[in-house]
Amino acid sequence: MTAELTNQAAQFDVAIVGCGPVGALLANFLKQYGHKVAILDRELDVFYAPRGMGFDDESTRIMQSVGILDRLKAEGHIYQADLELIDRNGKRLGGFDRRSVGEDLLSGLHGHRHLTLFHQPSLEAILREEFSVGENAASSFFYHEVTEINDLGEQVELRCKNRATNEDFTISASYVVGCDGARSIVRKTMSVPRVDLKYTERYLVVDAIVDDPVYFRTRIPQGGYILHDGKEAGVLAKGLHGHVRFDFLQHSEIVGAELKNEKDYQDAARALIESRGFEPENFRVIRSVSYTFYAGMPSRWRVGRLLVAGDAAHLTPPWSGQGLNMGIRDAANLSFKLSLVLNKKTSDRILDTYDDERRPQSLETIQAAVDMGIRMQSTSPLQIGLRNFVYALSRSSKFVNRLLFRNWIRKPGFKSGLIGLQHRLSGTPMFQPWVQTPDGERRRMDDLIGLRFALISTDSPTGPEVTDFVRSLGGVVLKLDCDFFDPGETVCKWYDKNRINAVLLRPDRVIYDAGRDGRALCRSLLSELRK
Repeated sequence: MTAELTNQAAQFDVAIVGCGPVGALLANFLKQYGHKVAILDRELDVFYAPRGMGFDDESTRIMQSVGILDRLKAEGHIYQADLELIDRNGKRLGGFDRRSVGEDLLSGLHGHRHLTLFHQPSLEAILREEFSVGENAASSFFYHEVTEINDLGEQVELRCKNRATNEDFTISASYVVGCDGARSIVRKTMSVPRVDLKYTERYLVVDAIVDDPVYFRTRIPQGGYILHDGKEAGVLAKGLHGHVRFDFLQHSEIVGAELKNEKDYQDAARALIESRGFEPENFRVIRSVSYTFYAGMPSRWRVGRLLVAGDAAHLTPPWSGQGLNMGIRDAANLSFKLSLVLNKKTSDRILDTYDDERRPQSLETIQAAVDMGIRMQSTSPLQIGLRNFVYALSRSSKFVNRLLFRNWIRKPGFKSGLIGLQHRLSGTPMFQPWVQTPDGERRRMDDLIGLRFALISTDSPTGPEVTDFVRSLGGVVLKLDCDFFDPGETVCKWYDKNRINAVLLRPDRVIYDAGRDGRALCRSLLSELRK
């Protein structure tokens, strides 16, 4: 619901600064956990052009867990895509599709495709609608700019200005999360050093609409491609509702002279579209801007009651397609930990595990994107020859292509944080199987769990630890062949392979721990939360 600020400070559990997709997603999670949320944004409406375009399989799973995936599908805002790698002459170097990789890898452990393209304005509109209705609806303050943040120890005060009336107001919150992008006021208030990964490149970013549906369907490659070239490296992505995105190095050979005004940018956009083999008259350019991609992050993601997520926490070049996906994982990770603290199930020490888990993982993800960008933009004949040789092998060998794909999608697990110590699976995501309910319905495992901790076991663990797990944490216990059935035996085989009888999942589907004794897993988690 849209809220009006008054001179009397309003009190919230969490104030989210920035209502892009990460902030809006976080608001949805916290609403579903039952907390009083304020979300503020200096703009009034959703940004008109898509910026993020691709979900990986984990992000798609998170959209499922927050309850909007079916709506995105039903309203035609997402589609499953393949990816091609080409050289400057348009020759196919390699690619990842069903034929060359195999469906078993394309549909990963999260139960969804590794690349799903989506329409960001539609996603944001749905997220805003969802957090604004029903019980525990978030209070939205659009066209309000946060001008000052003060962590007072017991709470945080935010000074903000209504940009329509120029009035100043104050709100208070137990915690503040900055999802306000690269120029985040929350991050600036935290005043922590920046980790610089030494990557800075200027790109021309063009968003265009193809109004002719036949041209869009037949002339724009499905999914898109990544162009490997020292002078013209870039990405073309075919979105939805006629949208096409071009992200290309801003070299004079492509875009002409220095860009100074709107006409220059429009001319540069048309030149770029033509350089990629298309007829510019079929494209209606809605945005043409210079954008500098950085690689880096603040050295800490939490200071007291202030935290950052999304682009406020990490900036990456686009080559791994992980910019927004990292932010989506931030929201899933942080939301359940904030909920535990706000519900007094644990101390706020647990919020440090958000930094312990997400920051190193994101650092490795960004470094992989930087390394990929360097390879793409290489002008070394030796490196280009080696790259082309590897891609030639991948075109002739499914085994090699599967190795390349596994490397491209690889994400490190958590090495520390809110994880147990018994099993090597700790800190890694649990795969999501299709299972059968007792009444015969075929469902995804996550839909049986909801936004809860879950103990999934082959037996029926009992005892005070299990009772406390259910009553205190709201956890759910699912027994194989009782609460759900495994017709394909995927769960059974996975348990046998890992020599376990039970696995304890966090609400973000990360494995807290696994082992043979479900009671011990519950005891371990409860003990950790009570420290």
